[in-house]
Amino acid sequence: MMHTVNMPGSLGASVTATTLRLLAVSVLALGVTGCGHRVDGGETAALTQPLQTVEQRHPIEIEKAHTSMALVTPAAARGLNTYQKERVRHFVGLWRNEGAGKIEVAGNDRAALGDLRDILIEAGVPVGAVAITRYDANQPGVKVSFARYIAEGPKCGAWHENLAENPNNDFYGNFGCSAQHNMAAMIANPRDLKTPRDQTDWSSAARNDFVFRSWNGGGKTGGDTTEVVHDGNVSDVAKK
Repeated sequence: MMHTVNMPGSLGASVTATTLRLLAVSVLALGVTGCGHRVDGGETAALTQPLQTVEQRHPIEIEKAHTSMALVTPAAARGLNTYQKERVRHFVGLWRNEGAGKIEVAGNDRAALGDLRDILIEAGVPVGAVAITRYDANQPGVKVSFARYIAEGPKCGAWHENLAENPNNDFYGNFGCSAQHNMAAMIANPRDLKTPRDQTDWSSAARNDFVFRSWNGGGKTGGDTTEVVHDGNVSDVAKK
């Protein structure tokens, strides 16, 4: 059923309720259109622009880099000395944590290469993870290298904008840059930002369950201790 509303005025015209609704919608549409702003090309921009995230505005670049360590062995030496062996062990540990490929080995000293092979076997490095490369050096010695990921943070310090004038009420150009820069500098292994780690070194679920049940029941959660620790004495001198 159509309702008729008598509009007072000089015209004395009668307007239907449907016509009033159409007029209200038209006025509202004109008001919304007037709130838009002009952009290049004469097009009217939308009321709300999709804001970029901090990661999109200031991305962290992940690249591959080559890390190497060369050890020179004197002619009178018979292989690697104790200090050089410790350096190799530390380097193999870095490869385990950060390596993005095989560990490369090169050298022209037979005795040093033998020591290097023994260290790799001791560390449990599989044969398939070792690559023999060419050794380009005149001095006798060995060289160990591997590829790893490095994180390069964004360059910050863009303060050319006037923060007091922001008609769009969006993020300023330098917003979130320092947080991204610090994250790139502090992350232990940039490979974690590119791909998840291998899930082969999980801890024992049975052991975790045992420790949790022992802790929840008020029992011991550590391993067996010596009798001296149970007595609370550092040594047996105090007992005499």
